[in-house]
Amino acid sequence: QTDRDLIVNNNSDTVENRVFEAVETIVPIVTSHAHQFQVLPGSEKEDSMERANSLQKVLTRKYETLEMQKKLEQLTRHMLCYRFSVAKWEWSYEKDDVDVRVIDPRLILVPRMRLDPHDLPYKMEIQEYTKKEMLEFWPKVKVEELSPEYSIDVGDKALKRKLYRVYEVWTSDMVAWFCSNQLLEKMANPYFDFQGEEKKYIKPTRNGAKIAKKLVFSNVLDRPTDPYVFFSTYEVGDEPFGAISLVEVGIPLQDAINTQKLRI
Repeated sequence: QTDRDLIVNNNSDTVENRVFEAVETIVPIVTSHAHQFQVLPGSEKEDSMERANSLQKVLTRKYETLEMQKKLEQLTRHMLCYRFSVAKWEWSYEKDDVDVRVIDPRLILVPRMRLDPHDLPYKMEIQEYTKKEMLEFWPKVKVEELSPEYSIDVGDKALKRKLYRVYEVWTSDMVAWFCSNQLLEKMANPYFDFQGEEKKYIKPTRNGAKIAKKLVFSNVLDRPTDPYVFFSTYEVGDEPFGAISLVEVGIPLQDAINTQKLRI
């Protein structure tokens, strides 16, 4: 009841959007304190302590350059309004560095009847591309055989345009892109080293030492994972996320407040 044009003429047009006030009050409280990174040295040696201190400075600097506090504010708003929020870490070829993007949760598709979002068998992201972008990202695909659809990002019908809707599907081991029920491309998880690299090292023996080879994997995590990070207020029922957002919970209270205001 915050739309004044819906209020009858003989009533006051006073409204008090307490839901908006509550959201904008809690967002800076949740995200006001920046994360403090702590890197412990492997030993008490001076060089080990210097490396730990340098790594700690790098992580703190990266948190600032990625504008994580600003992105966390947006993630918090999504979490309160849309039941959950989604961040996606990826490698940016433009920056030639790691990057983090905030994804509209309305563009994320997951199986419903699962409990833990980290154990979902797949996660899908709806993306939209122009014909020029399709030819740029997938030059081998015959775009003429694909069917464009109206954009789902624009609310005004007059501004809607037809784009190619692509579904990016992730599992822990692979990623694939589909459009108009056709497979555009698939590959192994690009953020995990499955093959490794053969490197030489000196192996001690009884008679001295010899040069041996071993397979070295350039991985930080023990197992591959998809690049999505989910944020949710609470989980209720047999779905990955709550069936209702905190803003939706507060709507009846908001209506009651405005109803009382109209009687003044």
